Amino acid sequence: MNESLSAKRRASIALGAAALLVLSAALLASRSPALGMYARGLEFAILGGSFIMAVAFAVAIPCGIVAASGPRAFDSALRFLCNCVSSLPTVFIAAVLWAWSTRTLVYLSALGLLHGLELAWLLRCEAVRLEASDHDFGPRALGSTPLVALVRQRLPASIGPVLVSASFSIAWLTALDAALTQAGLRPPAAPPTWGPLLGAPNPNPLASILAAGSVALLTAALHTLFRPPARSAIDNS
Repeated sequence: MNESLSAKRRASIALGAAALLVLSAALLASRSPALGMYARGLEFAILGGSFIMAVAFAVAIPCGIVAASGPRAFDSALRFLCNCVSSLPTVFIAAVLWAWSTRTLVYLSALGLLHGLELAWLLRCEAVRLEASDHDFGPRALGSTPLVALVRQRLPASIGPVLVSASFSIAWLTALDAALTQAGLRPPAAPPTWGPLLGAPNPNPLASILAAGSVALLTAALHTLFRPPARSAIDNS
C-alpha cells in the first residue's frame, strides 16, 4: 500500500514539474525573442521526445521479445541491424534523415525507429540473461521458450532497463539537435528547437541556461515517473 502511494506521489511530482516548466515558458515567451524560442523549443522537446518514446516502445517490445524467443534468423537480423546503426555516427544518420524527411513527424519517426532498435536489443539481452539464469527450470538456450510463455514470464522482469534507457529520450533528442547545429547540418526550415540555443556559436546565455536546466529537469521527471515500474521489474528478476 505504501509503495503504491509512493509511486503515485512520484508520478504527481514528475507531472507537476513538467506542467510548471510549461507554464513558466509560456509566461516568459513574450519577454524576448530568445525566450520565445526557448518556449517553442520546450514544446518540441516534450512532444518530440514523447513521440520518439512511443515509437521506440512500439518497435522495441515486439522485436526484442521475438528475438529472445527465436527463431535465430530474426535474432541475427536484429543483431545485424543494430550493428549497422551503431557503426555509423548518430549525428550523421540524423543529418541524412532530417535532410531527406519532408515533414518533422517523419524525422521523429525515423529517430524513434533507431532508438527502438537499441532498446529492442537491450530487451532481448535482458530476457536471454533471465532465461540463462533460471533456477527453477535450469538454463535455457535461445529459442527454447515459447513466445507466449516468454511474454508472460520474462517481459515484466525484462522491461526495467528499457524504461531507464527511455527516460533519456528528451536529453538524447536535444543533444542530437545541438550537435547538428554545432556541425552546421541543421536544415534551415527545421522547426524551432533548443538546438540553436545550445549548439550555436554565440547563444543567448539566459535562454541556454534555461534550456540546459529544462533538459535536466525533464529527464529527472521521466526517470522519477519510470522509476517505480523499472525498480519493480528489476526486483522481480
